[in-house]
Amino acid sequence: MNVIMLLMDSVRRDHLGFMGNPWIQTPSLNRLAARSTVFENCYIGSFPCLPARRDLFTGKFEFPRRGWGPLEHTDYDLPGILAAASKPSMLITDHYHLWSRGAGNYHFNFTGFEFIRGQESDRWITDPGIPLDYGAPVEKLRQKPFLDPYIRNRYGRRKTERDYFGPTVLQSAMDWVERNHTLKDFFLLVDCFDPHEPWDPPYPYNRLYNPQGRGDPVFWPEVGECQLSEEDLFQVRALYAGELTMVDRWIGLFLDKLEQLGLMDKTMIIFTTDHGEMLGEHGVIMKPWSAIGDSNLYQEMAHIPLIIYHPDQAQPRRRISQLVQTIDLFPTILEAMGLPIPEDGQGRSLLPMTRGDDRPIRSYACYGRFGESINVTDGEWTLFCWPPGESNEPLYWYSPLPPAAAWGGVKVTGPYSDGRYPAFVARGSSATALYHLPTDYAQRHNLVTERPDVVRRLKGYVAEFLKETGSPLEQLQRLGMTRE
Repeated sequence: MNVIMLLMDSVRRDHLGFMGNPWIQTPSLNRLAARSTVFENCYIGSFPCLPARRDLFTGKFEFPRRGWGPLEHTDYDLPGILAAASKPSMLITDHYHLWSRGAGNYHFNFTGFEFIRGQESDRWITDPGIPLDYGAPVEKLRQKPFLDPYIRNRYGRRKTERDYFGPTVLQSAMDWVERNHTLKDFFLLVDCFDPHEPWDPPYPYNRLYNPQGRGDPVFWPEVGECQLSEEDLFQVRALYAGELTMVDRWIGLFLDKLEQLGLMDKTMIIFTTDHGEMLGEHGVIMKPWSAIGDSNLYQEMAHIPLIIYHPDQAQPRRRISQLVQTIDLFPTILEAMGLPIPEDGQGRSLLPMTRGDDRPIRSYACYGRFGESINVTDGEWTLFCWPPGESNEPLYWYSPLPPAAAWGGVKVTGPYSDGRYPAFVARGSSATALYHLPTDYAQRHNLVTERPDVVRRLKGYVAEFLKETGSPLEQLQRLGMTRE
């Protein structure tokens, strides 16, 4: 069985037609969903981009132990397992973080890989003669150290829609499957940065959801606290939707290519994302950060889409309401390719559900970012479990490799000892919060004082999660929970 995974960065679940969105056009994903199993209650594990990928590559939760970083030399990773079993694998991506400082080894064990250069702040083009034409008031855009490399990288390279990053990645994937469709039992990971910001799709996508041109074309606002006007925020949301529709069109072309090559009858296809995106909800734009105070992983970030197409599934269209997580894709891929699942893995294969088995595989889902809250949902309630006071200790970074990237604001506060570094992460102003999803999906009404019984039950799940995953139990002390 071949496996193709379409991993698109920062996809909002509620911005997809097959998940009920009435105004954003995603016909290609709708078509795939109509032939597949749609998991309606999929949640992230570790946040953000690289921690999510380490969960996927290793089948183990990263966020209780460390944050953004490379694969460890001891990691038993998915492409390495495939290589040991002589299964060909390919990575096609413009996700430059995969080879940047503090990450850069996720491609090592693939049989082949292709990196498309120039996305976001990729340190690529340095030519000083390139004019820095921002196209919008610079004071409304991302800070220049991030913005200027992107302006240089894209200069003079966009003559047609095909030249934009999402289309380039998917066209490269089409070219690869055309050349390699006779391979047996291959794994193809298409890791596409779009629709992650910056959002600057070409016409007609840049006007598709804002035909009157309301607001300035703020294609890349400053991350964190949203300080945009109502008009500019409308434009931001329209540009994000346009980028998503553009990517959807090229996903459709890719699916057409698979049909033409006869691969749909012998290939499992997974579509998902690493996390969602904040578009002004809760006063946050793009990604929540502790430095701005509110860094909670609201439903817009944590509740993600997941489609699995399997040529042998029980019904042409299935909807699954049971809780699943990104971590479950590691064993799902291995089982689909006929390989044993490591006994110490922390996910559960989803293949039985595609075959008609509706038994739940988990009663709760835990997710988070290193050094911040540990969050839990049972599908009805969500709890953001933060330390009770201003302190965020004890906290340790479990890796011989200290944090090398600024993402998450992790600082080492002492020497490496006993397999860990003492670490510090700023708390911000977030506090423990409880939300009832059926009546408050937008998570605006904190019920933490009204329902102490639910808080106790969900905190029990957090303690159980830490113990069952072999996570550091000093996390219980950090969160003000008793250690049983």
